[in-house]
Amino acid sequence: MNASPGGERRHRPRLFSNRMTAIAAGCAFLLLILGPLALVTANGLLAILPLVGYLLLVLVTWAVVAGVRREPGSWLGRRAVRRVLVVAIAADCVVLVASSPTDSELGSATLLLLIFLVLLNIALGNATERMATASESAIDERQEGLRNRAHRLAYPIFAAVVGAFLLADVVSTPSREWAEHVLGTGGFFVFLELLFVLPAMGLAFIEPAPPPPESDVPVRPHPVNVQARVAVALVVLVLVLPLLGSVAVVVLPLRISSHVSTPQPGPVLSGTPASPSSTTPQVIQLTCHTFNAEVETGWGVDAELPVSAQACGDGQRATEEYGMNQGDCMMGGGLLVAVTTEQCTRTTAADGTLTFTWRVALSPDLLPFLRRQVTVQVIIDKNGHVERFP
Repeated sequence: MNASPGGERRHRPRLFSNRMTAIAAGCAFLLLILGPLALVTANGLLAILPLVGYLLLVLVTWAVVAGVRREPGSWLGRRAVRRVLVVAIAADCVVLVASSPTDSELGSATLLLLIFLVLLNIALGNATERMATASESAIDERQEGLRNRAHRLAYPIFAAVVGAFLLADVVSTPSREWAEHVLGTGGFFVFLELLFVLPAMGLAFIEPAPPPPESDVPVRPHPVNVQARVAVALVVLVLVLPLLGSVAVVVLPLRISSHVSTPQPGPVLSGTPASPSSTTPQVIQLTCHTFNAEVETGWGVDAELPVSAQACGDGQRATEEYGMNQGDCMMGGGLLVAVTTEQCTRTTAADGTLTFTWRVALSPDLLPFLRRQVTVQVIIDKNGHVERFP
């Protein structure tokens, strides 16, 4: 037993750390729960709260998972749990490569997958007691033998992956373009993952299960590892929240905010004389309206379709001044949501009515099999009055 004051001092920072973690977790949950209440006061605050709250939750989860220690009989010591972690890391790497964006920029889905990968790596390090990178003085002969075997397994696997990319670089032009594209985005992080973490993955997979307790030795009940249970709950929450947000994009009602200006005198047009006997050109006063709108859906994982345009009418037909062109239909965007324009048309009917139709398909990046169609339509009559918006 170590009852020295030094032992007590080593224990107090741990308690303080746990308290600070609990306070930070409470702040993250408050941000996530109270976020919708900000809708009545500030739309801008509502837009940023989910992301801030989720990032805080990720940081708290990181701290809690990193603080969990593997204990005899704990869930981290189970062989099945270690192998599940290895499979989860491998699946995350495969999805990172498969979902690499077409451009060189990292997409929101890639960033989310990287967050998951960091959390899984922390859990893997705790499950293996970080034997793969521990100094020789910190491990015994059995652990050193397991580590050497894990490294011998990791080297051929890493060489095979690198060889596959090198082969793709020389086989054909399409395969070379694919290899360069993947290594320029998510594949680069997968390369680093395999380079540094593959031995730990092998160690977690081959390490045998702890021996069962001897029957003649009384089993002492272990204290409940509350921090480990909290870590599991936080990891599940971090993984589930983006999926729930992806479903919300499809099922939640649209949020529409719009504003139409009062009638404004537009430019004066001079045309043909009012009658054949008159030589004075006819003067036409246009009536114009400026309108702005935002159509949004989802919270945290969301999509936004902004509209800003102006149209005028002269009593015979409506005309567009700006904001109803093909380029204006490219303004839609989303966080973890793919926004695809399906229709972008501006037509003028025989009675002079102007109709602008913008139809998009929304598909969450994490659940691409879900789909929602949203139509934004603006109708202006021949006198320049807004009949429908949006």
